[in-house]
Amino acid sequence: MFDQEPFGVLEIENLLPNLRGEGTLGKRKIEIPYSLPGDVYEVYKFGKRKVFYKWNPTHLEKRTSSPQCPSFGECGGCSGQHLPYPDQFKLTSEPILKGLENFNPINKGTSPAESSYSYRNRMDFAVFPGQVVGLRMSGNFRRIVLIGNCSIQSDWANSEMPLFQKLLECFPELEYDRKKETGYLKYFTLRKSVFNDDSMSILTFTEDFKNEDLMNQVAEKAKEILGAKNIVFCFNRKKGEISASGEAIAIRGNVYLIEEIWGKKFKIPFDGFFQPNPKEFIKILEFIKSKIKPAENLADLFCGSGFFSILFGEKFSRILGIDIVSSSVSAGEEFLQEVFPDKKIEFLAFDLFHKKGLEKMNSANLPWKDSVVIADPPRSGLSPELCAFLNSNPVSQLIYISCNPENLLRDARILEESYQMEEFLLCDPFPQTPHLEAVSIFSPKNR
Repeated sequence: MFDQEPFGVLEIENLLPNLRGEGTLGKRKIEIPYSLPGDVYEVYKFGKRKVFYKWNPTHLEKRTSSPQCPSFGECGGCSGQHLPYPDQFKLTSEPILKGLENFNPINKGTSPAESSYSYRNRMDFAVFPGQVVGLRMSGNFRRIVLIGNCSIQSDWANSEMPLFQKLLECFPELEYDRKKETGYLKYFTLRKSVFNDDSMSILTFTEDFKNEDLMNQVAEKAKEILGAKNIVFCFNRKKGEISASGEAIAIRGNVYLIEEIWGKKFKIPFDGFFQPNPKEFIKILEFIKSKIKPAENLADLFCGSGFFSILFGEKFSRILGIDIVSSSVSAGEEFLQEVFPDKKIEFLAFDLFHKKGLEKMNSANLPWKDSVVIADPPRSGLSPELCAFLNSNPVSQLIYISCNPENLLRDARILEESYQMEEFLLCDPFPQTPHLEAVSIFSPKNR
């Protein structure tokens, strides 16, 4: 397989929380994806300054779980289809639960996913010359794995993909060639509402396509062929490897998707974030709903367009939302004022990770001691400075949602100065991957 002698032979000894197998070669631990204990690999060493390894299996243990995706092992999207789902959840959750022992919450729980396939409401596929539509190869961003059917996305999305291929057949060389910088189409994104029938297909082009006569032809054909209720063309720079971003126009329908939770409607912009698995995320929302305490004020940190404020704002007289994305903040404030016309609504755009942002938090004049704070930060978690701010301004209740539970536990060690962790729930909205979601409820000490 490789034009050199193997560096050594490695046997997989155990599985890690990232769902990779681990073995020892000499004094070095090496991780191999999609492997099981007992698998044996010839390992090859490459590079001088920056060493990396490749491998060739010589013995594979019998698999008890058959991947549903024929591209599993090549595509970088999933990492656990070779394992029964209960084994996946045990591997990913055990380190979090062990770390939780340091905090001794009154109540703690876990909630595995009810369905481990067909759950994602958004997928982004790269488009390359030759009608190549797929996902990035595992370990090689420059190579694409052809995907005709993705086992973790919705059935509707899988029915839309062959229609998109049919559209490409009508326009030879429409795909953008990243080497020659010819063509226009870079990405195809599918979004599907979970609790209603709204759907969206997004085609991301280079920015010069909007000035081409061909655009109108492609738009008419897209409306004829594609089944999505909303079809959006968006345009960004040639060198930008970003899907569903930039200036946008609706070819059919709207530039937003409608989702519903608990009878409340949410407008999700074509480029806006929404939970990729709402059916599982509902468990976290129901947990919050059962634990949230009455208070005068709600502070929604990293609020986006006000998702948590819309769901829980009726319990409060004043709502403060803070996020760095000004467009989301503006949309959130406008919508919250429609939903709660009798409440004081204030949404602010600044960076909660920056010193100046924390200064603006102080200037908000919010009576923190009579406030519930909901914080849903990015994977990086809260900053030490923001934790210190919350320690200095103890709130009546802190609800911390995290898509990186390890960082939640890291931040909890800082928050221990002023808070006690009372409740904790660990969920899995991302089956077949090592990622989990958690929510923790903190109450102030000495109050």
